[in-house]
Formats: sequence, structure tokens, C-alpha cells
Amino acid sequence: MSESNEPMTWNHTAQDEFFMQEALREAEAALERGDRPIGAVIVHNGQVIARGANTFTTGKSDIAHAELNALLRCTAYLQEHGHECVIYTTCEPCVMCLGAIIMANIRAIVFGMPDNYIEGRQVIQAVPYIGKRVHRYQGGVLQNECIQLFRRFSEAEAALCLQGKAPS
Repeated sequence: MSESNEPMTWNHTAQDEFFMQEALREAEAALERGDRPIGAVIVHNGQVIARGANTFTTGKSDIAHAELNALLRCTAYLQEHGHECVIYTTCEPCVMCLGAIIMANIRAIVFGMPDNYIEGRQVIQAVPYIGKRVHRYQGGVLQNECIQLFRRFSEAEAALCLQGKAPS
């Protein structure tokens, strides 16, 4: 990881966009339910093995994030194949989700919009254990689509994520 606060990025592929579209479908379903529109998919060898959407509000659980919901749907599979998987999520993972992704042995994390409020990327820089295990940390895949969906939910929350502080 670089020392800046910006997400590390690589050139993304058509496959990255395809799977981010799948994560966006999960986020759209969350929005339709009244939840914060964040979606995630876990991919192994070009196949979606698990899906998750934020159920923070409807599930009445502060830890029901999209990434955790996806991880919990394929825990046994991840024990054997986690290091070969990629997680796609519409918003940069928070500290809790990042920790869970690392403990599931997923080495590749691809996200749409940055979260400049929580800045989970700072954990990668600060904790050597995590930094050694994250081999790909890419932001900006279908970023505009992810931001627009989030803004449909809450302009204020989108601004908080994008600007790192509440709008004045």
C-alpha cells in the first residue's frame, strides 16, 4: 500500500466490471428493502460463490454488513479456497469487514466507491499482518455507479463516505 490516503488502484478488467455489476445488484436489493445500498459478491475461478447485501436496518444488526453476509454464506468453502477468491464490494470495506475478509484468507479486495470516513485502507498500512495478506486492493471499479446508488439512499451519507466528514 502507498502512504497516501487514496486507495491503491490497478487497471481493472472487464471481468472486474462484470462482478461489480453483480455486487451492485445486491446493493440495489438492499436499497429496495430500505437498507444502506452496499452489496458484495465473492468470486472463485470466475464463478460467484456467495452474495451478500447490507441488512443493517431490516436485520436490526449493526454488524449485518454486505461483506460479512457474503462471507457467512460460504465459510466452509473459504477454508479451502479463500486465498484464491476475490471479494467485490460496492463500498470500500470498513475495519470490521476488512478484518473478517483477511481472516477468511481472501487476498484480493475490489471495491467501487471509497470510504474516506472510516478509511479501512489505513489498517492495511498500519498492521503488518494485514498488509502481508492483502495482495490486491483496488478501488474505483464502477465507482460512479456505486456513488449514484448510495446517493439515492442518502446524499448526506454519501458525502460522509466521499469527503470523510459530514457536509457543512
